Amino acid sequence: MPALFDTLPPTLFRPLASRGAPVYADALLGLFAETQNRSQPLSRDLALATVMTVLYTPEALELTSDALDDDDSAADVATRAAAILRYLVASGWLRTEMQSDFTQTFILPDYAFRLLNVLGELARNEPLALRGLICSIHDLLQAAARGEATYDRLPEAQRQTTFLLQGLKELQHNIGAHIQKVLQTLEARAVLEQFFTQYRGDITDKVYHQLKTTDHLSRYRPTIIESLASIELTDTLENAARHLHVIKEADSIEHAVRQLAEQIRSIRDQFDGLDRLLEAIDTRHSQFVDSAVRTVELHLTASSTTSGQLNTIVKHLLTVLKTSADQPLPDEYGPLVNLFALGLLDAESLSAPSRAAVPFELEPVASPIISQAERDQAHAATLAQMNRAISRERVRRYAQELLNGHTERHGHDIPFNGADDLPLLIYLRNYGNGSLGYTLESADDAPWVERDGVGFRDFVLRRSK
Repeated sequence: MPALFDTLPPTLFRPLASRGAPVYADALLGLFAETQNRSQPLSRDLALATVMTVLYTPEALELTSDALDDDDSAADVATRAAAILRYLVASGWLRTEMQSDFTQTFILPDYAFRLLNVLGELARNEPLALRGLICSIHDLLQAAARGEATYDRLPEAQRQTTFLLQGLKELQHNIGAHIQKVLQTLEARAVLEQFFTQYRGDITDKVYHQLKTTDHLSRYRPTIIESLASIELTDTLENAARHLHVIKEADSIEHAVRQLAEQIRSIRDQFDGLDRLLEAIDTRHSQFVDSAVRTVELHLTASSTTSGQLNTIVKHLLTVLKTSADQPLPDEYGPLVNLFALGLLDAESLSAPSRAAVPFELEPVASPIISQAERDQAHAATLAQMNRAISRERVRRYAQELLNGHTERHGHDIPFNGADDLPLLIYLRNYGNGSLGYTLESADDAPWVERDGVGFRDFVLRRSK
C-alpha cells in the first residue's frame, strides 16, 4: 500500500490543525478560487491582496500569530499576510517561482488542487455529485460497444462506476448521521426542523429522490450489461487492445485484452452489487423516518402516556443530572420517579400471569439407521405407487396388448383382474376416439357383462386405420 506522506509533505495539515484554521482555510480557498479564474500563476501582489481580505475579519490577526517568524513583531495586515504566505509555502500548500523579470509568483502543487477542490465542496455543502452518473455510464458504454474510442470510454466508465459506488456509500453513512442527530434532539420542534429542513435539503431533495426517479438503476442497468457483453463478444475488445499496444500503454495485445476485460468485469460486478447497497440505503431512510416520527410522538405524548413520561424522565436524568450512579437523587426528582407504583397481579384476576421469555433450544434428533432390505422395500412401494398413475401412453400400450394379433376384440373377452384393472378399463373407454391407435364402439342395447363384481355394457375394441 503506498504511503500517503510519500506524496504529501508531513507539515501540510499543520495550518488546518492550529487555532487559526478557519482563517488559513479561507485564505487557501481564496487563493484556489483566484487560481481557477486565471491562466497564469498568482502574482505576489494578488496573493497578498487575497490573504489580506481574509485578515480583516475579527480576531484574524490573533488567531494567525503562529505564522510569524521569531524576528517578526509587526502586527499590521500587510506584514501578517506576507507571513501567512511564507507559512503556507513552508507547509507545502504553495510553491514560489521566479519569473524572467525577477518577480515572484505563487503556484499550487498538484495535490493542493485536489485537496482544495474537495475542501471547497465541503465548505459550500454541495450535494453528492451523483446527478446523471448512471446515465453518463450508460452513454459511455453504448458508444464503446459501437467501437467509438473503446480504449478511452471503457476506463472512464469504470472510474465513474467506482465514483458512483463511493457516493452511494457516502449517502448511506450520511443518513446514519442524521439518525443520530434525531435521537439526540430534546425538542419536537428541533426534530421537525431536522426532518423537514436539513434532512430534506441534504438527502431527500438532492440525492435520494433523484436516485429513485430520473437516475433509477432499473432504467439503465439492462442496457449497460448488454453493452458490456457486446464489447466482449465482438472484435471491439481486440481492436481497443491493439490501439493501446500501438500507443505504448500496454506491453502486448494480450496484456491489453486482460486489462480491458478486468475493467469490464469490475463494472459488471459493481452494478450487480448495487441492488444490495440501494436496499441498505432504503433501510437507512426508513430508519430515519421511523426514528423522527417516534421521537416526535414521544415528545407530544410526554404528559399523557406511560411511554412518553418514562422517555422524558430518563432523558432528563441523563442530560441534567451530573452525579455518579451510587449517589441519591435530589429531592426535585422524587415526584418524577414516584409517578408509578409497582403491584402484584390480582389473585382474583382471570388473566394469566406474564412469564419471562424462554429461548428456544433445538433438541437433537437421532436419525434411524435403515437397512438395505428396508430401502429395497421402500423403493418397491414407491415404484408401485408411481405405476398406479394412468397416462395416455399407458392406455395406448394397454390397448396394444389387448389387440395383439387381433383386429378387434369384445369387452367380455378381455382379461379382468378385479378392481385394480377398473381404472384402465375406464380410461380405455374414454380415449376410444382413435387418437391412441384404437376405437371403441358400444351400443345401448349391448349385453350387460359382470366380471369380479364389476358390471359394464359390452363393447368392441378395434384397431384404427
